Amino acid sequence: MNNNTNNNTNTNYLLTTALAYTNGPLHLGHARSTYIPADIMRRYLKLNGNSVIHVGGTDNHGVPITLTAEKEGVKPEDIVNKYHNEIKRDLDSLNIEFDSYGKTHSDIHIKTAQEFYKTLKENGYIYEKEIEQFYCEKCNKYLADRYVEGTCPFCGGEARGDHCEVCGRHLEPIELINPYCVICDSEPELKKTTHYFFKLSALSKELKEYVKKSNMADYIKNMAYNWINDLHDWDISRGINWGVPIPDNENQVMYVWLEAPIGYISFTKQLGEVWKNYWLKNNNNNNNNNNNNNNNNNNNNNNNNNNTKIYHFIGKDIMVHHAVFWPGMLLGHGQYNLPDNIISGGYLTLEGKKMSTSKKWVVWVSDFIKYFDVDYLRYFLIANAPLNRDCDFSFDEFQKRINTELIAIIGNFTHRALVFSHRKFGKIPIVNKDSLNNEDLELINKCDKLYNEYKNNMDNCNLKEAIVNIIHLAKEGNNYFQKMEPWTINNENRLKEIMFVCGTTTKYIAYMLYPFMPNKTGELINLMNEELDLKLRRGNNISKPKVIFSKIEDESVKLVKEKLLNNNNTETNNKKVKNNKLSKNNNKSDGEKMDLISIDDFLKVKLKVGEILEAEEVKKSKKLLKLIVDVGDEKRQIVAGIKEHYTPEELIGKKVVVVCNLKPAKLCGVESQGMLLAAGDKEVALLSPEKDIPVGSEIC
Repeated sequence: MNNNTNNNTNTNYLLTTALAYTNGPLHLGHARSTYIPADIMRRYLKLNGNSVIHVGGTDNHGVPITLTAEKEGVKPEDIVNKYHNEIKRDLDSLNIEFDSYGKTHSDIHIKTAQEFYKTLKENGYIYEKEIEQFYCEKCNKYLADRYVEGTCPFCGGEARGDHCEVCGRHLEPIELINPYCVICDSEPELKKTTHYFFKLSALSKELKEYVKKSNMADYIKNMAYNWINDLHDWDISRGINWGVPIPDNENQVMYVWLEAPIGYISFTKQLGEVWKNYWLKNNNNNNNNNNNNNNNNNNNNNNNNNNTKIYHFIGKDIMVHHAVFWPGMLLGHGQYNLPDNIISGGYLTLEGKKMSTSKKWVVWVSDFIKYFDVDYLRYFLIANAPLNRDCDFSFDEFQKRINTELIAIIGNFTHRALVFSHRKFGKIPIVNKDSLNNEDLELINKCDKLYNEYKNNMDNCNLKEAIVNIIHLAKEGNNYFQKMEPWTINNENRLKEIMFVCGTTTKYIAYMLYPFMPNKTGELINLMNEELDLKLRRGNNISKPKVIFSKIEDESVKLVKEKLLNNNNTETNNKKVKNNKLSKNNNKSDGEKMDLISIDDFLKVKLKVGEILEAEEVKKSKKLLKLIVDVGDEKRQIVAGIKEHYTPEELIGKKVVVVCNLKPAKLCGVESQGMLLAAGDKEVALLSPEKDIPVGSEIC
């Protein structure tokens, strides 16, 4: 049970996340592809003894922002400040932790970007070239690509100067049919002008070598090779007045994809002199003599600072910028370390359709977390598919995976283990492992085995597979608990051994789950009165367990779908919901004719307060749960048709009303020795005493 990752100790990681563009808040696709994976890795690496900093921020320049500002009659700074704050609010709400978070429209970034540019020029990688560009006489300016729209020459659809939304092709403005200026609608004319170019093609050999030695996934490497094999020089200036000015040319600014990635460096500088340890070559301040693992087998280009690794977390739409253009810039500059790895997240569709902010087919982070726990979102977006693949967000699938996987497996075991330990001992017993039998040791060994598999998956950013390891361990724990039947054991020493094994397994689960669900696992660790590691502390009393993983109800999902997926009919939907509630209330009858019984008949029914000790599903039944209920003088096995309304872990420790003198009956082949009282039709609730009445108390 070792909580040290050993091989990665003393490694310094710089994790960066793609700079969010300040033209809108974050939606679920942004969260899934970039920010949640990076935060998970940050927490994992720090938990395992590494020095980690996470750098991010917002991208504030470029044509879309100037366009929005011009259309709204405000300054670009106003647009930037508004969305910079909204984006940071969204990231905070997702529990994304940064060590440095900046803006590209800042003095430190503009200075860093201009210094970078000057070095590229001094090294011979910047040159001037005359090009043809659209010019609007009415607006009296050259038009950057986004300022021009027209008809796509390939599909005939409406297209921007850089991209066709219909067929998805990359376009140049001069390729458009019937082009027009988006500001004044007039037809622009082609004029000659001078732009600055980055000599990317001269770095083809170095880029191939870098890609070969990097730790990037094969599919990213293959994409990079395809671009490098047909590499062209890169137009890196724009004739607009919003951006990082080209040194010695006040009429042009740097193309946003030249200066924005430099933000990874400038934002790290905000941390002080430590930035040099991560970015500068030949900076030996942070090289540790005991780092024996970074030897000749180290397969990256960062061979001056072997104990420093740079990871970029991005969406797959900007892979080429980070795998080819950005490394090319760093190679041309010559003084900075290259990224060791690029982790790319796939696209997220919504209910089977492509997300579209213009068509309002999108779920914003700020809206989602009003209704659901943020840890549930973090878990689902990673568990739903491998990170590099596209996947779909469906509210129904979200509910299903949380209820049947996270709650029914992980939540069920951890809650059962803690409830039983608390009730019997008030703490998780500590025993000598030499006293454990083979079945006990088998589960302990599985903890270590599955943790090692988990660690390997996490080290390689295989986040979904790491979650599978956690689920597997929880299943093993559930199987062990059920097989041991601790509620039947009278030998206190043996019971302590069983609960020690269950407590150890729970600790492993909490430790492994923490990077994905920091809030929920924090609650779990607090209940256990433990530290966040893999060792059980001796003699700690535990708090009375509560349900940490709560079920997502059908009504909640229905309500949220109506609110968030029908943006154009919000008012209508709200009226429908209100009217439906009214109609349900109006359908209730004032009373029905019924047969009356005497008080003597009623007194024949023996009702007692019981406490549910165990709960599990009845196989081959969609409605039944098998319960072990303490009714004071004995324990009863009761089968209840409440599976659609309660998960097993929600029931453990719950006090209920039990009909004790009902004749035993078999349901799906399982004997039931009583009945629980419940109320409701579509929504069912078990009846519970209002006050904390002792188990076994008779109801009269």
